[in-house]
Amino acid sequence: MKKLLSIVLALALVLSAVSFAAAEGYKVAILTGTTSQGDEEYAAAENLKEQYPDIVIHDTYPDNFSSEVETTISKLLAFANDPEVKAIIFVQGVQGATSAFNQIKNDLGRDDILLVTGVPAEDPGDISPAADIVLANDEIGCGYQVADKAAEWGCDILVHYSFARHLSYETIVGKRDAMKMTAEAYGIQFVERDCPDPTGDAGMSGAQAAILEDIPKVMEENPGKKVCFYCTNCGLQVALQQAIVEQPNAYYALPCCPSPYHGFQEAFGLESKAGGSIDEALTELADYLATKDAVNRFSTWSLPVNMSMIKGMFTYACDYAEGKFEGKINEEAMEKAISESAGVEVKLDKYVDANGDKVENYYLMALTPIDFADFVTK
Repeated sequence: MKKLLSIVLALALVLSAVSFAAAEGYKVAILTGTTSQGDEEYAAAENLKEQYPDIVIHDTYPDNFSSEVETTISKLLAFANDPEVKAIIFVQGVQGATSAFNQIKNDLGRDDILLVTGVPAEDPGDISPAADIVLANDEIGCGYQVADKAAEWGCDILVHYSFARHLSYETIVGKRDAMKMTAEAYGIQFVERDCPDPTGDAGMSGAQAAILEDIPKVMEENPGKKVCFYCTNCGLQVALQQAIVEQPNAYYALPCCPSPYHGFQEAFGLESKAGGSIDEALTELADYLATKDAVNRFSTWSLPVNMSMIKGMFTYACDYAEGKFEGKINEEAMEKAISESAGVEVKLDKYVDANGDKVENYYLMALTPIDFADFVTK
């Protein structure tokens, strides 16, 4: 059943963007990271650009986005300066989104543009008033899932890697707190360890080297114990996966952005590519893990959520530009577009802030972690 679902997902990701008749006279601009931050968003945008060259504009924000915020802002403003652009999709929504969106609305007077951001780096209280629609993985839910999976595996310790910049984000802190509370309820020791920020002086290579060095050290410090590791940064997943797979008692519950494509192919030298067959990606990954006796030490989601955000919201943006619904927010149309992109029914929940208030335009998506044993073919 899971294999069949994966095939359906793969076909849906390829075909979802053709669910409307493309009209002339408007453009949809997409801003993503480069492939060094993760292939998924870049591949999704490039696939759409190839299919719809007269509609899609695609650009990338800098790898050192935290220190080059003005460059990110200028790219978003450049999109908005084109009168044919009727929607901007920004995934992952790194620093600069709030400022740029406010300038687009207030300084440029472009309140006709649909402003969408996914996987936002900025706090809900900042980005939600600026954007029209915010989409995110259910960060708090992921915190519970990581701890639940660690308990299922019988882990003794759960290690959480992060750094100061990430720990200034409300959603990341909320996820960490949920992970810690759940782990401790299971009797699992929760340990926070610092790692270098890849946008800092050490760069991505230095931060990855630190992870590769630290995980064996943690295992040496805890002989005979099962240790589950989690890291909040996309670019560090490759190093995390490479180090964990070589340690018999090390476990990996979820990437920071759960997906079959998030780091695994680069980490393990696999051939499957983001945007390709999900069934092939899952079986290839499961078979590799089986050779390392790690099938029961790794998990992820079966769906590349960030890709589905981009492809689904592209369809939604085109519907908006073509006047197929009133206003900028139509939850039924949004769920339909993302579900068609994902290949499964997706229900969007609203983010609830620290005061218990729902943020009306901030939507969350979540799936269940998979068991790689279900996908082994060799």
